[in-house]
Amino acid sequence: MADGLQSKKDYQETLLSLLEPLRSRFSDGCARVRLYGAGATYPKDVVEMEAFARPLWGLVPYWMGGGCSGGFEDIYRKGLASGTDPDNPEYWGDPGDYDQRYVEMAPIAFALISVPRLLWEPLADDVKDRLSSWLYRINDHEISRCNWYYFRILVNLALRKLGRRFSKERLLDDAAFIESCYAGGGWYEDGVSRRTDYYSAFAMQFYGLLCSDLLDDVCPGFSQRMRDRALAFSRDFELWFDSEGRGLPYGRSLIYRMAQSSFWSAFALFHISPSSDSAVRGIIGRNMRYWLNQDIRDDAGILSVGYCYPNLTMAERYNAPGSPYWCCKAFMVLALPDTDPFWLCDEASYPQDLAGIHIIRQARMLIQHRGWDVSAYVPGMAGMKSLGHFIEKYDKFVYSTAFPFSVSHSDDAFMDAAPDNMLSFEVAGNIYARRGSLEYEIKDDSIYSLWTPFPGIEVKTTIKLAANGHIREHVVDSSVDFIAYDAGYSISSDGCAVETGDGSVRISCGDLQSVAGCLSGDGVPVALKAAPNTNIAVRNSIIACIKFEMKAGHHVFRDYFHTERTDGLSSGKIRS
Repeated sequence: MADGLQSKKDYQETLLSLLEPLRSRFSDGCARVRLYGAGATYPKDVVEMEAFARPLWGLVPYWMGGGCSGGFEDIYRKGLASGTDPDNPEYWGDPGDYDQRYVEMAPIAFALISVPRLLWEPLADDVKDRLSSWLYRINDHEISRCNWYYFRILVNLALRKLGRRFSKERLLDDAAFIESCYAGGGWYEDGVSRRTDYYSAFAMQFYGLLCSDLLDDVCPGFSQRMRDRALAFSRDFELWFDSEGRGLPYGRSLIYRMAQSSFWSAFALFHISPSSDSAVRGIIGRNMRYWLNQDIRDDAGILSVGYCYPNLTMAERYNAPGSPYWCCKAFMVLALPDTDPFWLCDEASYPQDLAGIHIIRQARMLIQHRGWDVSAYVPGMAGMKSLGHFIEKYDKFVYSTAFPFSVSHSDDAFMDAAPDNMLSFEVAGNIYARRGSLEYEIKDDSIYSLWTPFPGIEVKTTIKLAANGHIREHVVDSSVDFIAYDAGYSISSDGCAVETGDGSVRISCGDLQSVAGCLSGDGVPVALKAAPNTNIAVRNSIIACIKFEMKAGHHVFRDYFHTERTDGLSSGKIRS
């Protein structure tokens, strides 16, 4: 099945194969799904409620498109009744300010809007009253100033459609806040984090399209704005996917995996560009096949927390055992009828015209596209760093689809820090790297940033793109002695070969190679074995680096880093 996905039936069966293992984990009252594994910042009863709600992102479009899921309809009707009954032991509880339950209200609201015949009309009147009152609580509390405002919009739209009490004032205020997050060109900054990442795609753009027609009478012109922005965004976002189907591993919430393509699913559902159906089918199909061929499920078939394998090291504070089912948003396209042109067209081959260098101004990103690999160069942004590994997820020099990044186990040693694609310093027994930039400039083929990893150390870094990689120049002024690693790309250490000589190190594994070389300065090429489970794609990794041991003073390092694929595709030729 993972090698297929050619028909709507294939997509339907794939969704059900992801959700079927959950069936035996529903509680007696069906209001909770009991999984094992990671903890999160919210309590166990909310963790279980989250695992109940998130599969609806896939089931609802499945039902909208005519699917019959063999009993999930009954399970969710029973769960809605149990979860909103204060006298039931499975009651979801009374949410307060900034409560995770508001996140999980969104798929429930979407279900009530989209399939009321299944999840609203069959409910008893007292259940309808309880469910409406429980959802309305989102209007009585503070919520996080980010994409969460769309959750309250969805709830109020659902309540309004069902003829229940809703808050028009909240609708208007929340829509105004979302508008204040717009950065231009289809991109959004996600509220308090002020980041441009996947939340532009699977949150702001995705929810905007879901709400577009329903909000138009309250916010005139909203629907057309969302459609125009989706089209503009699509031209940039296409650059985030390589010919293998991999999305760019960058930013937070990567455990949602195939949600990387959920924007494209909504793009097709709302017929933003019908002439692009074949191309969009290709993006979704390649991305989904890639993920289905990764080690993302446990022995029971439950999705794990992690990226390409189960990995709690890279998780955020809000990643619970049911969190990965946010990926069900990628199946939004199942709402299209069987006869829609989207299902009748073939997947387009990967486009040949993406290779080259591209600037995405609103994302503050320089893209080097080679077909089989997408590398995104970023300046490192100051901002929120409180949810887990934000330094590693936003502040490295470059992020690659073929050579995904690593996160730190600790800052006690370089191998534990796993500082790929960073210049990191050891000072007084601890490791320090870029934590945002004091200033930066992005040009057509280079990025400059000024940053300080440690008091008394100032670094001016200029990265110049070159064939198959880039050249870095670091101007370092330090008042302390230090050891530094100018590190390149991680690669699997399982069965790898390491070659050193002429001031460079080359690490080969399979058909991939990572190379680092010293162009000036007293750098020594080394292969740094990283601690296990630090890389998000491979369990054991090794990093090509240039090592410096320097006294306090003024220093200039100039090093090169490039990656190759030995099957002849390194030059940028794109395989369809």
